[in-house]
Amino acid sequence: MDEFVRAFRERVALATREPGMATGELHEVRDLLAGSVPVRVYRPSAATAPLLCYLHGAGFVAGDLDTHDQICRLLAVRVDGVVVAVDYRLAPEHPFPAPVDDALAAVAWAVGHAAELGADASRWAVVGDSAGGTLAAVVAQHWQGRPDGPCVQALVCPALQLDEFELPSHHEFAAIPDGFNTAVLRQVAGIYLGDGADRRDPRASPARATMLGGLAPTVLITAERDPLRDDGEAYARRLVEAGVPVTVFRHLGMVHYGVWWCRGAAEVAPGIDVVVAALASALHPPSL
Repeated sequence: MDEFVRAFRERVALATREPGMATGELHEVRDLLAGSVPVRVYRPSAATAPLLCYLHGAGFVAGDLDTHDQICRLLAVRVDGVVVAVDYRLAPEHPFPAPVDDALAAVAWAVGHAAELGADASRWAVVGDSAGGTLAAVVAQHWQGRPDGPCVQALVCPALQLDEFELPSHHEFAAIPDGFNTAVLRQVAGIYLGDGADRRDPRASPARATMLGGLAPTVLITAERDPLRDDGEAYARRLVEAGVPVTVFRHLGMVHYGVWWCRGAAEVAPGIDVVVAALASALHPPSL
């Protein structure tokens, strides 16, 4: 295995063991298979609740059900929804499009088996952070315009164009030390996509989709000192132009959420609050 990938996985696993915000009690947590894709299901109570399909970040090369266990517990309790976390395959062992295929298959499985999971398939969301935000955007585009599609998509510091890195924030944070910068972004994108993939394929770079009308209402979180900041905000503007309801929150002074997000750290509480409010509003309308 490449030394970069080994070190990256070790850093993610170590950092996510640190405590985050308290989550509260859950009714049930269990590991299942969505076809061949491992998933973890978090139920906040015995009552039927909306469905949240969660796709984790960590550069397409790291992350699993354990690294993002804390944020999934937090979302399940605070949104009052059944969270299904997806353990998609990772590069370099399984490069593009394997993670996309797993994400699409697992989300379709979760929606199709919602009743068995204690969830309501008529009220569901797709949520992802960083690389998982890329996959969440792909999932939302796959269900674009369908009456049984998601009620909302939540994209947290997403990477939406992996074909080029020439936006102002890419240059501004090209090589900041000891953190997530454009140099790291280029490296993980290269490992994920390799030399043969069409990087403008919307399954790899969702921002390259030509038609965005009919997508689910969107909440999109960016961080001021994140090389992905302008990537996400440019996508949000295009969604607005296409008539999609969008909530954008830029966390001033903050770097890429990364491990702060997945362990539900207090440092990213403002972004978590925005996501929770948007999901709760979309998935628990007043008439229900």
